[in-house]
Amino acid sequence: MNKLTAIGVVILLIVIVVFGYIIVNDVQFNHNNSGNTNTNESVKMLSMSKGGVTVYYPSNWVLSQTTSNNSIIAISKQSGVDNREIGQININVEKKEFSGDFNTFVNKSYTNIHADKAFNLVSSGEVAINDEKALQYIYTSSSNNGVVKQHKALWFEKGNQAYVIMYSAPVDKYEANLPAADYIMSHIKFN
Repeated sequence: MNKLTAIGVVILLIVIVVFGYIIVNDVQFNHNNSGNTNTNESVKMLSMSKGGVTVYYPSNWVLSQTTSNNSIIAISKQSGVDNREIGQININVEKKEFSGDFNTFVNKSYTNIHADKAFNLVSSGEVAINDEKALQYIYTSSSNNGVVKQHKALWFEKGNQAYVIMYSAPVDKYEANLPAADYIMSHIKFN
């Protein structure tokens, strides 16, 4: 019996030392389901405030350029930014003034999409993001260079301002980056 007790005490001490080391050294275990081999990448959260909007985003995303005149802030996954600083996987926040009914204004924006063969509306409807009502549109678009992208647009009404937060990515990269995009989109604050 003494031998079993001694072995039990040794195992218990080893477990305590291992957990103590993990706690004292703040060891973090990264779970990676996407097949990316860079599992030890340390990601900090950053923030940027501009135009009445604050965006919280991970450090593996960067500020980027956009071609939209209504853009307030654009961020892109760092690994997909080209030499013009335009991201292939991005989130863009835009602000547009409107008058009249918000739903009519937003729906009118997508009426033109139905007529354009380069766009395909996947779904639309009302959603709640952090207890705020938003209109969500998910659609695909084809560019002249053959790239097909999928987009997720969330529209919010703030006074006479319509804010749209749009996540865009090539169709083959959309689902893999959607969890990060959803996290970022749900942590955008209107000041």
